[in-house]
Amino acid sequence: MAYKALYRTYRPSNFHEIAGQEHITKTFQNALKNNKIAHAYLFSGPRGTGKTSIAKIIAKAVNCVKAPTSNPCNECDICKGIDQNTINDVIEIDAASNNGVDEIREIRDKVKYLPGVGQYKVYIIDEVHMLSTGAFNALLKTLEEPPKHVIFILATTEPHKIPATIHSRCQRFDFRGISVKEIIKRLNTIIEEEQIAIDHEAVKVIAESVEGGMRDAISLLDQVISYTEDKVKVDDVHAIKGTVSNEKLLDIAWSIKENDSIMAMKKLDELISLGKEAPRLIDNMIQFYRNVLIYKNTNVEDDEQLVYKEERFKELASSLSNNVVFFYIEVLNKTLNDMKFSNNGKLFAELALIKLVDPIEKQELVIEDEIYLLKKEIASLKEDIHKKSFEAKTEEFNFDQFNDLIDESTKSKDEQKNMNDEEVTSKEEQDKETTKLNQDIDKDIDEEIEDESVKETDKEKEPQMDKEQESLFELEAQEVVGEKDESNHLDIVDTEETKQATDDKKEYKTYDIRYVEDVLNNADREIKIQMNQKWYDIERFASNEQMNFAKMITDGRLVATDGQMIIIEYPSASLCNRMMKPSTKKAATKLLGEYYKREIDYLALPKDVWEEKSQEFIKKWKNKETNIKLSPINYSGLKELPKIAEEVEDLQPDSVKDALDMFGDIVKVKKESKK
Repeated sequence: MAYKALYRTYRPSNFHEIAGQEHITKTFQNALKNNKIAHAYLFSGPRGTGKTSIAKIIAKAVNCVKAPTSNPCNECDICKGIDQNTINDVIEIDAASNNGVDEIREIRDKVKYLPGVGQYKVYIIDEVHMLSTGAFNALLKTLEEPPKHVIFILATTEPHKIPATIHSRCQRFDFRGISVKEIIKRLNTIIEEEQIAIDHEAVKVIAESVEGGMRDAISLLDQVISYTEDKVKVDDVHAIKGTVSNEKLLDIAWSIKENDSIMAMKKLDELISLGKEAPRLIDNMIQFYRNVLIYKNTNVEDDEQLVYKEERFKELASSLSNNVVFFYIEVLNKTLNDMKFSNNGKLFAELALIKLVDPIEKQELVIEDEIYLLKKEIASLKEDIHKKSFEAKTEEFNFDQFNDLIDESTKSKDEQKNMNDEEVTSKEEQDKETTKLNQDIDKDIDEEIEDESVKETDKEKEPQMDKEQESLFELEAQEVVGEKDESNHLDIVDTEETKQATDDKKEYKTYDIRYVEDVLNNADREIKIQMNQKWYDIERFASNEQMNFAKMITDGRLVATDGQMIIIEYPSASLCNRMMKPSTKKAATKLLGEYYKREIDYLALPKDVWEEKSQEFIKKWKNKETNIKLSPINYSGLKELPKIAEEVEDLQPDSVKDALDMFGDIVKVKKESKK
């Protein structure tokens, strides 16, 4: 018995054996089961993807004795007869050789006759795009309204050549190239059935080289089996196919990468002497660099391409930029097009290699890549510098320095005690004169604070400093107040007129969560980056009088801003209280406004509070919430400062102000007991 080719032996006999065309097989199975078969179909797609096979399966299914059925039984006489081409009701026509008007007229005359065996006469016209214009015109009327017992199936690899009038009369199905995994799966089935000895890598090379055509893959497998006497290897596939192995391509690619023209030309000559065609070699190199791009820019698995497993390939891909790879592909593609108009393909291949290794040709690309890497390195260095600078500044405030400050304060107290008797006497007299005024002011302040606590019932209690801290850091200071006119008495009552006058400017409490909400809901990342780039230069800008405030500002880290309101993060709550003190905030905002040349307001928050609120905001933002609201700030150590603090502070002597500026909230100002 004559040998039967593998692609004919293993031609699919039902829809389950069709690989990679689930969108088509499922449609036809449902249509056949429900007896909803149309009168004309147009199959388009690459060669070897199953167009004719599915056409014959449809022919068997509509004529099967078990019809309507979603799959032919392949057991009845009709199914077997169609497989053996002995049933005249299924007519296959090659339009490449039968493309005249006369052949189509013959079809038109015969369609009116009933089928001899089955229920339908099925006309399968392959390569239908080869029909002449007259033949298409002759087919139009019959294709539009054929007899009920006739089905037309047109197959083509070039659907753009089919007239629109034919398209409109058919249901079109587009076949796609079969994936490498599907081809390997089908080839392994055949290998097991035929008991073929072949390496797994060789099967994969076959599947990769056929560009989605199942028939080509089975034919190449059949050819490779005939070429080798023992087990089929990868080199055998490359020898039959005329392609170049990944190892040879890697050798050439590395020579190009290192600008070694001598080695690149040597490798090219070796491949040409082995019988490799220059156009095929250039095409393989284009495919190789395509794999480099895919590997660099997408998430790929090692089993998608054999070359992805090579360590040399991974190293090469990481060392090449996208711009350089695009340059390589552009040169190779132009070379491949030029070869079509020349009989000396080797010459163009040599010229292409010389151009690829020439450093002058890709000098501009190399410079662009170097500039990109330098910018990336500079950005990384800037980030490290800012990070280290912030860490260094936060470490400056240590206990040794703090103790030195306490010693200096104690020393200044001793010096004050050694004042001459006249100064002491004068001071005591001055204290007696102002004691009454202090008591009146304290009384007014206490009454105002009590009134505000009644009005603001939702206000949180201020955390108190523990006894140990009080005993360690408490400093005694006498409040000295000069004689003041009655016109200078503080009006500590907020009138309705004042509130109405400030309606256009939103007022916040000291640690108001609304401030955080407003900044984060309107945050501008670009402005934050610009402000952070100049953040540590504030100290250079500040005058001698402003230097203390500049250092206090740069001790913190700007974490969010909307352009005018900023949030500054500090390591501890005591530093935040110090920054939110009215007199400090007034001087600091003035310095920030002068430095950034815009009106600036800020809120100082401890690191723990900022991390908590920012994470809460991000969580709600990911849930696509708008105008996000956050939970109130509740943190031990943060103190709500009364609105009158700024005015009262103006009455404090310079010694108390200096102590407060130096030590912040740890200073306790004792008031004389009321009599």
